Amino acid sequence: MSYVIYGLIAALILWGVKFAGKNQFNNDFMSLEVTKCLQGICAVCIICHHMSQTGAFQQTGELSLFHDMGVCFVGIFFFCSGYGLVKSMLTKPGYMKTFLKKRLPVVLIPFYTMTLAFAVYDNVVGVHMNAVQWILSLTGLTLINSHAWYIVVIVLLYLAFYFSFTKIKSEKKAFTAIGIFILVQMILGVIWGHLAWWAGKPFWWQTQDGFSTAKWWMMPSTWWFQGEWWINSTLLFFLGLLFARFEQPVTAWLKQKYWIKLLLLAVILVISEIVSMQALNNLSYWSEFGTVQSLGIKNKYICLITQSVYVTAFVFFVFMVMMKMRSINPVTKFLGKIALEIYLMHNLFLMKFGYIIGSNPGATPVIADNRSNLILFAAIVICGAVIIGTIFNFLNHKLIKLAVRGK
Repeated sequence: MSYVIYGLIAALILWGVKFAGKNQFNNDFMSLEVTKCLQGICAVCIICHHMSQTGAFQQTGELSLFHDMGVCFVGIFFFCSGYGLVKSMLTKPGYMKTFLKKRLPVVLIPFYTMTLAFAVYDNVVGVHMNAVQWILSLTGLTLINSHAWYIVVIVLLYLAFYFSFTKIKSEKKAFTAIGIFILVQMILGVIWGHLAWWAGKPFWWQTQDGFSTAKWWMMPSTWWFQGEWWINSTLLFFLGLLFARFEQPVTAWLKQKYWIKLLLLAVILVISEIVSMQALNNLSYWSEFGTVQSLGIKNKYICLITQSVYVTAFVFFVFMVMMKMRSINPVTKFLGKIALEIYLMHNLFLMKFGYIIGSNPGATPVIADNRSNLILFAAIVICGAVIIGTIFNFLNHKLIKLAVRGK
């Protein structure tokens, strides 16, 4: 099954590919059309990443290529977002004057339509939450859909971008302010950890009855920034900002001895991936759950640093390749259009049909002899995500148009 999916994704990339000739480069490799197609592919890859993390897929090794690469695909989203903001600011007169009115609804409306959909789903399946939990979930102060963390982070980054470039006169200081903002997020995210470690007795979660007696708000990944996925790819947003600002000189430099630089970057990518995996496997972000009573802050920072280098190398390698080989086709253009909705909504199918592979909480992984249930699960999740993503994209587009234009 894995090779079928790998092959289909490879076909999507190769369909409509444009190879630049000798000593030539694709000048449109960072165009909106090209990067939206890339994001469409990344949205599908993120679905594969989440499927690969289920017990049944891990036991069989299916989609193992995607298991540790989710952070890389999200890094591309952040890079493209940062790049697009500065590019628009530099080329569109009055862009910053209407930034909040036009930009925030594009992400907040999909977030809240998704939240409503998940709330309906939770009611139907009988998920129990008290009044406070429902209020926090519906407002987004806690996440009813764990995948929606991206929207929280991107909104905060949008606000940091807006206030930096409208309140700070110096461009250099504005970039510095955003860089510091992201760095502080990364530092505090590591300290914050995965749960309310500061509540109750020291290391309460390691006691025999720790979780059984803990309040709901003390549980892992309940609040914003409780989890490394909130912070391990946001550096690419800042690098996207910088690349857009200095695109011409940086691109000109990359073109000089291009193949040598691409090969060197490939070597850096491989080495950084190996180092990052070693750190994750031997040190771990989840060090507070070890046998030793320690938050393992040092281990977490090492993981974050090594993973940040890996993600950066991956993203820049992808875009360097696109300087020579970029792809546009009708399918990826369509997927790019609904990429955000695919990302936000596919968790419904992971949860609803998790029983097929035994991935629901507390269930034992189910693996058919011919792995047919894994194939069925993958088909339902991917196709379902595209269908519901299309529906919600249509709805969101109408609501965004109404919010921005008032009609």
